Amino acid sequence: MKRNTNLTLKIACYLVFAALLVWLGIYTYQAMNDPYRTVPVTTYVDRETAPVRGIVAREEEVILSTYTAVNLKLQEGSRVAKGGTVAEAFRSEEALLRAVRLSDLEAEAAELTTLLTDSAMENARQTDAEIQSGIRRLRQQVSSRSFAEAESLSQLLETQVFAVFSSQSDIRERLQEVNGEIGDLRRHSSESADILTAPVPGLFSTGTDGWESLGYEELQGITPGALESLLGQRRQPSEQALGKLVSGVKWYFAALIGEEDADVLYGRREVRLRFGRYYGEELNMQVESLSALENGRRVILLSCSEALSDVKDMRLQEGELLLSEISGFRIPRRGLHVDEDGYPCVYVQTALMAEKKRVEVLRDYGDYYLVGSETLHAGDEIIVSAKKLYDGKVVG
Repeated sequence: MKRNTNLTLKIACYLVFAALLVWLGIYTYQAMNDPYRTVPVTTYVDRETAPVRGIVAREEEVILSTYTAVNLKLQEGSRVAKGGTVAEAFRSEEALLRAVRLSDLEAEAAELTTLLTDSAMENARQTDAEIQSGIRRLRQQVSSRSFAEAESLSQLLETQVFAVFSSQSDIRERLQEVNGEIGDLRRHSSESADILTAPVPGLFSTGTDGWESLGYEELQGITPGALESLLGQRRQPSEQALGKLVSGVKWYFAALIGEEDADVLYGRREVRLRFGRYYGEELNMQVESLSALENGRRVILLSCSEALSDVKDMRLQEGELLLSEISGFRIPRRGLHVDEDGYPCVYVQTALMAEKKRVEVLRDYGDYYLVGSETLHAGDEIIVSAKKLYDGKVVG
């Protein structure tokens, strides 16, 4: 009985093994004679750019001072009206230090007075996230050399931290100390400050470079040779410069561009420009003019009415002009077919059937195409390997 069972088991194993061999053979035959493979459709953007280098010009007014000690009252990038206060000027460093200390103490006194209310005290003790955020902002301000804003932010952080670990009696005691020091400074401060005001309205910047007199008039009609010479110059800011005011809205960029790239842009009124790591966003620029050809180069003069605060300190710059941009779907070369009417098409697996979708070939890259289609969608499975494809064929 046991012998018969072993024989039956062996026969069953042989049959299973034989069936497996048959299945593998059929699968191999079908794979070699009727292969089937799909790939997902992906979107693709073909961008052609041209490198340019040039110079930025704006309406700028340098703020000069002959004083030995000056306390700036404007933060970097802040806007000021004509006649607005730019700085306090003193005849000595000691007077300046007293004025700065007095300003800091007055700000602290105002914060402490506010904290004496129960609601303000409770809010201050719930500002752990705000303190963390303030520390990060302070680090960014110091890295960007915006010291005026960093100073006020540092004072605010100091007060917030003090409030977290203090009682109202501690705050009253500190406020009394601050007010006492304020009184002493005011009694012993005999020298008054002269106020320096803004000659024109604009954005304030401490970044002077000696190019502030460069304007649209100097760049209009400039030749490639003259611009090349201008880009090679090195100018120094005045030793008496406190900063500058950037006026108006429009700014300009004059750049050298190759002949072939300039021909692509000929007749356009608008282009897109990117300054790379200095300003990551694309800027919409108006084409003011294209110069005559000189030694295979032209000067393209561009203007812009956006992002003035971001480019207020840019001068000699390299960038990329967008020449063309085409969006479509990237498909393998083997996935493209021509239907019976002579139109290019692809076959997409829909459920278990092949569905024909006509496309327009936009670019040929050798191993793949960039195509456009109103019916094709990203994620569709294009059939790239199958025999005798037709619309409605059962696949998969």
